[in-house]
Amino acid sequence: MKFITILTHDAINRIKYSALVAFIFYVLPLTAAQTSGITSTSPQEYSVQRDDSSGLLTLSTPYYTIQHDLKRGGTISSIRLKHGKAMNLLVHPVTTRIQNESGMFFTDLKDSSARVNHRRDGMTEIVTVECKLVDDKGQASDIPVKTRFEYHWGYIKIHKEITSPAESCRVREVCPFSTILAPSLSDYGYREGTTEQEGAPAFSFGSNRWGKLRRQNPSDKSVNTPYVPRSMLFADAGVEGLEWFAGSDLWQWTLQLAQRRGQGQCLLQQSQEPAGLALSISPFFSTNATVILPKTCVFDYYIGIPIIEGHALRPWLHTSFNRNKGNWVSDEQVRNWADTGIQTVHCHNDGDYYNDGLFWRDGSYPPYPDMDKYNKVITDCHKVGIRVATYFSNKELHPSTKEFQEHGSEWGRENRDGKLRHNFYRGTNEFGAQMCLRSGWLDYLKLSIDRVLKNHPLDGVYYDWNVALYCCNGLHEGKKTGEIAAGHWDIDELLDLMEWTRRRVGPGGLVIVHNTTTPMYTMENFADYIVANEWGYGAWKEEGPGLSELPLEWSLVGARARGVISYGQLKAQSPKRLHRLFALEALLSGVTPWAASHEIIEMLPILKPLGEIGQYRFADWRNEAVSLEGARCASAIYSRPGESYILLGNLTKDPHEFRCIVQPKKLPYPLASPVSAAVFSQVNGTDKDSKQANKSELNVSQLTGEGVKVTIPADSAVLLHIR
Repeated sequence: MKFITILTHDAINRIKYSALVAFIFYVLPLTAAQTSGITSTSPQEYSVQRDDSSGLLTLSTPYYTIQHDLKRGGTISSIRLKHGKAMNLLVHPVTTRIQNESGMFFTDLKDSSARVNHRRDGMTEIVTVECKLVDDKGQASDIPVKTRFEYHWGYIKIHKEITSPAESCRVREVCPFSTILAPSLSDYGYREGTTEQEGAPAFSFGSNRWGKLRRQNPSDKSVNTPYVPRSMLFADAGVEGLEWFAGSDLWQWTLQLAQRRGQGQCLLQQSQEPAGLALSISPFFSTNATVILPKTCVFDYYIGIPIIEGHALRPWLHTSFNRNKGNWVSDEQVRNWADTGIQTVHCHNDGDYYNDGLFWRDGSYPPYPDMDKYNKVITDCHKVGIRVATYFSNKELHPSTKEFQEHGSEWGRENRDGKLRHNFYRGTNEFGAQMCLRSGWLDYLKLSIDRVLKNHPLDGVYYDWNVALYCCNGLHEGKKTGEIAAGHWDIDELLDLMEWTRRRVGPGGLVIVHNTTTPMYTMENFADYIVANEWGYGAWKEEGPGLSELPLEWSLVGARARGVISYGQLKAQSPKRLHRLFALEALLSGVTPWAASHEIIEMLPILKPLGEIGQYRFADWRNEAVSLEGARCASAIYSRPGESYILLGNLTKDPHEFRCIVQPKKLPYPLASPVSAAVFSQVNGTDKDSKQANKSELNVSQLTGEGVKVTIPADSAVLLHIR
């Protein structure tokens, strides 16, 4: 999760970037939302309506709507994204279920007289539901359940209390969360609930285990594990999604009921009636054994919703800088950045790369003796319209700092043996020791960030290690030094940090987060840009992967502008066509390579005819409106009322002729009766004139009927316009 690069002047001259200035800035203007400082990254108030006649409590934002069914236990019965596709991401309401020792099932769904109250606390909407668990015949179990739903921006924090009616109430299953998801949410990832005790590495990063569960693919495997995952993410890839994750107190899901680990069940499988993905998360489950239900058992968890704005996102071009032995970024370099279309940069100098002892030790300040030159880089960037952030690691504190020497063992992320994890590079060189946000480290990290933002004219922050991790430091659970922890992770605290960060930088501030293999909608909702795909997916070889082989986190659901790292899959020595193919596959997915490569900067002018990209809806290569027949090829759509622009990409090393058919009624903005069509092909060259796109008229009736033949250059794309 470490990165440093500078686009050199020589590299820029290689492709005459300055000739592309007019193209880049024509294609990539600021949206109205960006210039006004009001975006979906900033929390807004909910609209709340209660209708007792219909039995619905509705909480809405401009981006999603959630409903509670007042006549069915006050359960969450509907989640719908305004700019999504499914009418309801829940085929079945979110249910609490208990199976008693006789095998009878009792749920909150059958209580038609639940008490549901609502109040507002600042910008947080709080819904409280009190009900009893009832069986299918209407027989109450006398097990009361009280649930508090806290509605925040892009997520719901849920606190559930289940009370036992007697000291010897025995149960076979306790399931605080059960539902059936829409079948379209067929891509998933989950972070396992295993620890050192089950053989996981002591400081396991906990990358998602990715999978698919599609109704039309019987070979897709269900998930069935006795260890409750820490998080589960579901997606209709490129469209919409939903997530569940446990609160920081993981013992609630591992030890609260059975007193030993591995006695639960998380089950994700196909449901036939109704059709969907049946999900149940049970901290205790057995087909024959029972446990005594505690007097009160408590479960904290979250439901996260990606905030999708419903329009195409501006391609994101980013790079970084550091002190570089005192050779700070020159005025000329900054101007060259602007000329290439670079929108944001960040200072990244968390290691002694140059062996001069001058680097930004995590948690320290000031890092350099010449901070005035650091300020000058920021000012120079602002003069040409580039926004600037600085790197912070959410998990690392350098051992040289006074704070580590005084609090390292108190704040540190420990394994079961009480040891800290240190992150090294080049042998003994150290980035820092891993800290856990579920400690005083959170407050000190905020202080460190605030100190930098106060003293320098930065636009915001860049967060590395933006992920919750498992920790065994008993001090973080109120235990004494040396006592073994029950086990926790710092997810509550990471969410606190993200909300604080958005408030700190303001609505128009800059927040960039870097995570790999552990994306979370809830965290990304507060960020402007996401960096992903650094490691874990293997090197690109030969022809490279097809678009369907790319990882889910490559574009996820398209909710935030995304940069996908190439250096985990490509090396400088990799064939040049693979670098171009990487950029092309990114373009067809609505993302960009990170840091900005000269291949993507060469490719982006093909979007020039669109003008303001934010006026369009985007549909990636999975769209159903365009059919391409031929060798490896794909399409992506930018659509607005009355017209659509369609990227047609050739993913092979040779020019090819493809047959293209467009179904106008399936475009994001359907066309009833198209009247014209044309194709733009970008001509490669080194001077500005030769970069102009060539336009050829097409037979629109043929295009929307039997199809037209289009020739596309190798590892390149053409732009089709239909209106």
